[in-house]
Amino acid sequence: MRAVAAVVLAACGAVSASAAELRYTLTPEVEHGALRAIGVELVLRGEDDGSTEIELPNEWGGKSELWRGISEFRVSGDGLRLSDGGSPFLKTLRHKPGATLTVRYRITQFWQGEPTVNGSNEYRPIVQPGYFHIIGWTAFARPRWRLATSASVSFRGLAPGWRLASDLEHDQRSLSLADVLESVSVGGDFRVTTAGVLRVAMRGTWPFSDEAFVKRLDPIFASHNRFWGDEPAPYLVTVLPLIAEAGSMSLGGTGLGDAFAFFATDNMPDRELTRVLAHEHLHSWIPRRIGMMPQENDVSEYWLSEGFTDFYTNRLLVRDGLWSVEEVVRSLNAVMWAYAFSSVRNVSNTTLAGDFWKSQAMNELPYQRGLLIAALADDKVRRASKGARDLDDVVLAMKRAIDAASNAAPPPAIRGHFVAKMKEQGVDVSADIARFAEEGETVLLPADIWAPCGVLWTGEVAAFDRGFDGMKTIANKNVLVGVDPQGPAYAAGLRDGMRIRRLDLSEGRDSRVPLTYQVLLDGGGVRDISYLPAGKRKVMLQELQLKTFADTQSRAACAARLGGDNGVASAAR
Repeated sequence: MRAVAAVVLAACGAVSASAAELRYTLTPEVEHGALRAIGVELVLRGEDDGSTEIELPNEWGGKSELWRGISEFRVSGDGLRLSDGGSPFLKTLRHKPGATLTVRYRITQFWQGEPTVNGSNEYRPIVQPGYFHIIGWTAFARPRWRLATSASVSFRGLAPGWRLASDLEHDQRSLSLADVLESVSVGGDFRVTTAGVLRVAMRGTWPFSDEAFVKRLDPIFASHNRFWGDEPAPYLVTVLPLIAEAGSMSLGGTGLGDAFAFFATDNMPDRELTRVLAHEHLHSWIPRRIGMMPQENDVSEYWLSEGFTDFYTNRLLVRDGLWSVEEVVRSLNAVMWAYAFSSVRNVSNTTLAGDFWKSQAMNELPYQRGLLIAALADDKVRRASKGARDLDDVVLAMKRAIDAASNAAPPPAIRGHFVAKMKEQGVDVSADIARFAEEGETVLLPADIWAPCGVLWTGEVAAFDRGFDGMKTIANKNVLVGVDPQGPAYAAGLRDGMRIRRLDLSEGRDSRVPLTYQVLLDGGGVRDISYLPAGKRKVMLQELQLKTFADTQSRAACAARLGGDNGVASAAR
């Protein structure tokens, strides 16, 4: 059978649909006006040795047993015999050497209901009566061939009045198997808005108009293209509402090269919405345009792919005036706070890679760790060059090297590429990567790293402890549940069974700032109870203490340091 080669995410030569090595056709199956499944047909030429392995979706994005969404799998071809490949997601096809094979199956939703807030994004195929939402990795069966294999995808039989949106429609490029897998396709009762090369496909009701959402994206995308030196390219954003209990909030998604699949509740904070949209769009460059991620367990390099993306999310938002200095400092401090109190802060990268999907703390750690490593690398380049250069020069050099390389060769491994380009700036980060990324040693930044903005304070702080179970209290209609008799809420007078007027779990997180709750009394009155939400555990914390700016020039200097020295004019405000 054909050997699996390294991934090359470069464009193949122009290939017509009929000449593509893999030809997919998707057809929605509608019964009595309701969508039941997506029919998929894949046509390919079988291996010359008469044996071709087909791999069904299995694990991706923290979701497992994705093959359960594939039903009625069948194959036709000259001399065909189908057998299991030893796993439920592998099929072995025996056939006449080089025979044309036609694979057919149905994509169905193998879980109940609409997407809900459940602690993770819903990446599994969604097939509802009025719409579908499928991400390539979770829906397409494929031969175990190299991801640069040429491919084509067509959609047929959409119901009257339905809208289709897929980044597979983007023209001016041929498709590879990698493109098919790194895709999102939606259809049904979506509303599709187009602005230049940007398309947004939304469904549901939101506190903003579709046009306002598109306008929010425009300056973010322009900022990123300007930084990376690229012209605007076709890009799709799909927006899917999540069902949530009262008081719950969630937003997130996944970047897919030239698309972003976004999931959110309708009460998402405005500032967080901007941050998530900017982060995911930056994944068009980090990591895919600066180096190749590992083919097995790429979580081992998430400190670079996700942490550096968070670093540049902050940097470019302030550089182009989309966030104020105060907003970026708040974001940085939130990361340093969460990192300081993380229960898994010092686990090794090997442990993190194996347990990434097992807890929220593990899931968040590479983002925190990587942002701090990026900040440290930025500071070291700045000091080595006496302020002439910073991390921008490193990542842009990484991108230029890949842009100039031959498409026939795979891109360099992202970690080695980063180390090499840092050395060109006179900085060896190998020891830092070993200490902080691999061994899990705590990252501590220099006190003057953002000197124009203020001092990076280091000190001991008590862990945040609300003193009762917030989620269960919300589910109990704001009647207190789980008040800890040994905690600060109990000491202040809160008890199980008391009803509080308002509870927002997004408020608070700093044990040094009092919480105040209004308790509704039986006689109709209200009693205010305030307390410091300080737990018993204490840790070493770093926090940027923003100084008071004497004039616009001092504010501009801070914005320039946070946004990179080239951002003085646009970032200051």
